[in-house]
Amino acid sequence: MNHLLEQLNEPQRHAVTHVDGAMLILAGAGSGKTRAITYRLAHLIASGVAPWHILAITFTNKAAREMSERVASLNIPSGAMLCTFHSLCARLLREFAERAGIQPNYTIYDRDDQVKLTKEAIIVAGLPTANFPPARVHASIGRAKNNLRTPQACIAEAGNFHDEQVAKVYLEYQKLLQSNNALDFDDLLLRTAFMLRDHKDIGELLSQRYRYVMIDEYQDTNHAQYLLAQAIAGPHGNLCVTGDPDQSIYAWRGADITNILEFEKDYPEARVVVLDENYRSSKAILNGASNLISYNTRRKEKALWTRREGGEDIQVVYCNDEHAEAQWIAERINQLRKQGVPAEQMAVFYRINSLSRVVENALRENAIPYRIARGVEFYNRKEVKDVLAYLKVMLNPVDDISCLRIINLPARGIGGTTVKRLVEHARMSGKSVLEICKNGMAAGLRAPAAKKVAAFADLITRLTAQINQPVAKIVNHVIDAISLKDAYGGDDEPDSPAWRNVGELVNNAAEFDARSEGGTLEEYLHQVALIADADHMEGGDGAVTLMTLHSAKGLEFPAVFIVGWELGLLPFSRGDQPQLRNSASSAQDEEERRLAFVGITRAMEHLTLTCARKRMQRGRTEMQVASPFLTEIGTDMVDIIDNTTPPPNPWANRSAPRGGFYDDSCAREMIESSDIDGAFPPEYEYLRKGSLVNHPTFGRGRVVARGTQRWPETRLEIHFEDLGPKTIKLSVVRLELLEE
Repeated sequence: MNHLLEQLNEPQRHAVTHVDGAMLILAGAGSGKTRAITYRLAHLIASGVAPWHILAITFTNKAAREMSERVASLNIPSGAMLCTFHSLCARLLREFAERAGIQPNYTIYDRDDQVKLTKEAIIVAGLPTANFPPARVHASIGRAKNNLRTPQACIAEAGNFHDEQVAKVYLEYQKLLQSNNALDFDDLLLRTAFMLRDHKDIGELLSQRYRYVMIDEYQDTNHAQYLLAQAIAGPHGNLCVTGDPDQSIYAWRGADITNILEFEKDYPEARVVVLDENYRSSKAILNGASNLISYNTRRKEKALWTRREGGEDIQVVYCNDEHAEAQWIAERINQLRKQGVPAEQMAVFYRINSLSRVVENALRENAIPYRIARGVEFYNRKEVKDVLAYLKVMLNPVDDISCLRIINLPARGIGGTTVKRLVEHARMSGKSVLEICKNGMAAGLRAPAAKKVAAFADLITRLTAQINQPVAKIVNHVIDAISLKDAYGGDDEPDSPAWRNVGELVNNAAEFDARSEGGTLEEYLHQVALIADADHMEGGDGAVTLMTLHSAKGLEFPAVFIVGWELGLLPFSRGDQPQLRNSASSAQDEEERRLAFVGITRAMEHLTLTCARKRMQRGRTEMQVASPFLTEIGTDMVDIIDNTTPPPNPWANRSAPRGGFYDDSCAREMIESSDIDGAFPPEYEYLRKGSLVNHPTFGRGRVVARGTQRWPETRLEIHFEDLGPKTIKLSVVRLELLEE
C-alpha cells in the first residue's frame, strides 16, 4: 500500500488513510478525486475491512465502471459494492420487494414511457393535455417525488387550481404505474426511502452489511438520496462524501447544495480534506474559472492551483452573429488539428440544445467530423425499443405500455379498433392487456381478431419459457421467433441501419453476460433503463464532440469551445424570468455561474468562449447583450478578439455634433480614464444623452443621464413618455435606439 501512497499529494494521502468516522473531501475540479477515493477503498481493504462491507455510490454508470476498473488494476480483493444511487435502490427493491409493496419483476419505465403514462393519467383525470402538457406535468411529479411528497400530500398542500389538478394527475399516474407493475426513475429513490423509513430493521441490516459508505458528487444529492445515506450510514457514522459545491448544477432536478454545505452540521466530528491542486487545466483556465466562481456566496472557499506550465490564454471572441460564431469555431478547430490536436480531443459546449444546429452546419461545411453526445439515443431507437419491449413483457406480463408497443410488431393483422377494445376491457376488468388477449372473445372481439391476439399471447408464453437463459441467448431467441430480420433487414437489405442496431443490442447483451457472471434478464433491463448520457462518452472516434454543459460534467478535453456567452443564454433565463439579477446573486444566478464554471474547467489547454452580437431566436434576429460572466472572468490571461463590425451610425448624416452622456468634460475624462467603455457593448456605441429609445416594457423614452458605474453595472436615467423618469440597469434590458 505504501507505493500507492507515494503517488499522492499530501491532502490526498490524508483522505486515503482516514478509516473510521465521517469525512468530507472537498474536491476541486481536476484535483485527482477519483484516484483518491479508489485508493481509499484499497486502503480500507488493506486495513482489514472486508470488501463486502464497503459501499461506494457514484452518480453515473460510467463513473462506477471506471472506479471498478481502477480497483481491479490495484490487485485487491473484489466484493465491494460499486454502483449508482438508482442501481442500488433497484437492487434493494428487488431484494425486499414484498416489504416495499411491489413485485420483484417490476419494470423501470424510461422517460418516453413515463410521459406516455402521464398523458394517460391526464386523460383519466378528465383534463385537457393542451392545458396540462404531459412532459411538464411529469416534471412536476418528479420534483414532488424527489422531495418525498406523495400524491395525497400534494393534493392537501395545493395552493391553487392548477397545482390541485396536477396533484390529482400524480395520483392517477401512480395508480397506472401500480397496475403495470412499473416504477419510474424517481420511484426507485422514493420507494426505497419509504421502505427504510417504515422498516427500521432493513436499515439496520444494511448498516451492518455496509459498514463503510462512500458517496461521490455529494453536492448533487437530493432529499431522498440524503435520507438514504443517513439511513444506511447513520448508525455507524462511517460516511465519506466527496464533492464540490462549485459544481452543483442539478437543482432543476432536485439536487440540494445544502447537503454538502451543511455536512459538518450533520457530522460535527467529521474530518474535512480539501483537494485544491488541479492536474487538468492550465493556469489561465484556472484563473478565469476561479475569478468567475468567486462571485458566488453559497460555497466553501478553496483556491485551485496547478504546477503545470504553458497553455494558452483564454480566448473570448465577439462575433457579429451565430453564423460568424460557428464559422470562427470551425476555422479554429481546423487550425488546432493542423497543430496536432486530434478532433476527438476537442469539444463544443452549449447551454441549450438549439444552439448546436448552426455549429453543426459549419462543421459539415468545413468537412469536420463531429458527434452529438446523447448516450441514451441508442436505447431510444425504435428497433432497439421494440426488442426491449418484448423482453419487458416476458419478464412483467402486466406491463401494458410495452405490450401495446409490440402487439402488432412485426405486423400480425391486429388493428387499432381491436387494440382499443382490448384496452377498454382491460380497464373495466382490472386485468392486463396480455391477459385479455388470451380470451379475446370475452372482450367482444370477433373470431378472426380473437385468434390473432391469442396467437400473440401464446408467442409471449413460449418466449417466457426461455427467460432463465443468458441474456444474449434470450435476445437472439426473440429476434428469431418474431422474424425480426425480415422486418428490419431481409434479403434485399441484409445490412440496414435498423438491423445493425439490433445486432449491436445482441452484442450489448453478450457484454452484460460476460461482465455480470450469471446476471438475470431482470438485472439487464434495469441496467439499460438507468443508462445516462455520460455513460457512453468514450471518445477516440476521430470526431469533435458536441454536447450541453450539463452533459459535460465529469469529462475533460484538451480544447473546449463554449458558445452563447450572452444574457439570457448564459446565464440562461426563460421567458417568464427576469433577464438578470445582481451579481450578489439569486440562487438561479449562482447555479448558472456554477454551470459556466463546470464548462470552463473541462478544458485542459485551449479554451474559447464566444459571444454573438446578434442571434436568431424563435424566428427573430435580436441584438444580444454580452454575458456579465465574461466581465467576472476578468482580463488577466484573457485574449479578447473582437470580430464584430461597427453598427451603423444613426447620426452620420446630421450636421450637429454628437453629444455625450455628460456635458461636464471632467465627468467624461473620469469615465474615459477608468476605461469604463472597454467592455461596453458596441450595440450601444451611439447611445447618448438625449437619445430616443424604446424599452420592451416601459415603451418610448429619452435618455437623461448615465451613471458612472462600470459595465455591466451601468445605469441610465430615462424619462419615459408614459411612466415618467426611471433609472434602469442597462445590461438587464435590450434597448432599441430610435431615429427621430
